[in-house]
Amino acid sequence: MERMVPEPRTFKELVEADMRRAARLIIRVQDEVDPQFRIATPEGDYTIAMTLPRDARERTMMMRRVSAFMAWKKAMGFILASELQVPDCVYALGVMREEVHACLARITRAPKPWTAENFGKVEWMERSQIGQEMIDLLPRSALGDAGRAMSKTEITMLEKWFGTDGQYPAVHIETGEVRGV
Repeated sequence: MERMVPEPRTFKELVEADMRRAARLIIRVQDEVDPQFRIATPEGDYTIAMTLPRDARERTMMMRRVSAFMAWKKAMGFILASELQVPDCVYALGVMREEVHACLARITRAPKPWTAENFGKVEWMERSQIGQEMIDLLPRSALGDAGRAMSKTEITMLEKWFGTDGQYPAVHIETGEVRGV
């Protein structure tokens, strides 16, 4: 995979940069990587790296929890970088109010150790190729609807998953701090 020059300036370029970051992580750890969210909020970007359950119902519930975190933080958009099995690739999906972008780079798993040469060129996906359920992860409050207050139960759930002692703590990118919900 060739280097990306210059630094990202648009949301589309940031989506590509996050896909490339995930590819570099795969090369560094020489293993699969967990899905990684970059969530843009008024107080700065957060990152959440999480293992998704194999069970489809549990996976859907986990994605709903991420969406609830985005609602709580009044997210303006997100980027999800991860791997797919079919096609075998690293990809990134970015969703904002007015923009949706997704790109991928196919992976050749041999030879190992993996290097940049194991990754193909960047391919951009058409909007019609992106599942609506992924776009709908961005809460309606981010799309201009009036938000609602979170219940104590919802806040407790968010703390359990993404709080300072949570299973997948949310890290404020600029400061590196793990912050409570």
